[in-house]
Amino acid sequence: MRLRNWFIRNLDDIQREVIIESIEKNIIVQGMAGSGKTNLAIHRALQAKNNGTYAIVIMTVALRRMIAYGMKELGLDSERIAYEWAWMNRGFDLEGDVYCVGHKVKEESGSEYTVVDDNSVLYLVNGNNVRKFRRTSYKFIEREKAFGIDFADWVGNAFYRAWGRRASLFEEVPMDYDFSVVETDKYCLVPSGTIYKPIEPFIDYMIIDEAQDFNISDYKSKFIKKVKKSISLLGDSNQKMLSSGNSMQQLRSAFPDYKNFNLKYNYRLPKAIAKVAQKIVENDLDLLSDNLKAGGNSDFPNYPKPIIKKCNSREDEIRWIVNLIINEGLDDVAILVQNKNDVKEVVSLFSKNGINDVQTHYRTGSIAPFHTVNTLDFSNNDLPCILDYYAAKGTEFDYVFVPFANEGCVGKRNDFFVACTRSSHSLYISYSGVRTSFLNEVNNDDIVEYK
Repeated sequence: MRLRNWFIRNLDDIQREVIIESIEKNIIVQGMAGSGKTNLAIHRALQAKNNGTYAIVIMTVALRRMIAYGMKELGLDSERIAYEWAWMNRGFDLEGDVYCVGHKVKEESGSEYTVVDDNSVLYLVNGNNVRKFRRTSYKFIEREKAFGIDFADWVGNAFYRAWGRRASLFEEVPMDYDFSVVETDKYCLVPSGTIYKPIEPFIDYMIIDEAQDFNISDYKSKFIKKVKKSISLLGDSNQKMLSSGNSMQQLRSAFPDYKNFNLKYNYRLPKAIAKVAQKIVENDLDLLSDNLKAGGNSDFPNYPKPIIKKCNSREDEIRWIVNLIINEGLDDVAILVQNKNDVKEVVSLFSKNGINDVQTHYRTGSIAPFHTVNTLDFSNNDLPCILDYYAAKGTEFDYVFVPFANEGCVGKRNDFFVACTRSSHSLYISYSGVRTSFLNEVNNDDIVEYK
């Protein structure tokens, strides 16, 4: 994903209306895929920066990384982003891997376990940046200076015994010596460890992106009660993927006093793809009239028509994708599939076909013990990104492949729509059974189909 291309610096008139609206006002912003909603969420945070405390609340890991980039571009604290669950239970997650002072013990059976030698110190490693945290208590630290540790997954008992889960407090202290994770005899990685900053009991400004995937009752019971000044909701009903969510119209009805904005223009999706994407959803969606991708000159032949390919098997689909990536030297590539099991399958098939280095995010199991694989690094466009549709919300890539597009295998219409609208240049859809009926309304003149 080309982060610099994704982040909008020159706003159009309607986008500008949003960011000049007083940060003290509650607002609802509706916008189609590629209209700049996430960018506006970040700009809204910039308005809040000098007026009080603020938070951007989101749903997905991938979106968090994108927003963090945009916040850094505007000089904002990139750690003022919280997941919905974390907002209620934890706080703002800090970026990096957590290490402790400890050593590993190998048993005769060959299995290993970790012994925590010092439970008073933790290290957060983010590239070349290392931060040090020392255990403390509320008796000796102000709340705004406190940090905690949590675990995204199941971890060994040694880590629970050392700190509990969200049960220990730490304060950040200066690094007083060089730290090296290669000193395996001294430092141990805390698997799935997360150092977080507890959220304030009340916050001045809340900005929620992908607002359509949150529930009105949760807004009223969990979010609004904690907001002292204003809340900003940004979303798109056509991208609602959670059954528990509410459409933007329902949000407007629930909060009639919020000022409404409708973003008009699409900057991401080429017209060549928009012709196909607008036929996927059931309502009469127009992605062409106000399309400003490439200044409005993004139809065929300036941009390629989407390709739909029939293959003999799922493995043949992935082999076709791998060959295209290698033979045509494609970068900034995403392979988007319906669920986490599909993600694992694609990762395995990529490896089988000679591509071992990929960006991805999935869990290896549904119950303990399990582990989250997260190798997302949107700054490296050379590595293909493999995600499920939901995790890809808010992202964009030059080349998007949507394999396994069989009838009954692509989720709901909105799910499939989200996947197909992540592309800023080329879209490839493949299947090996009966093609999804979500493509039945597509005009044959608008695609290139291989059977």
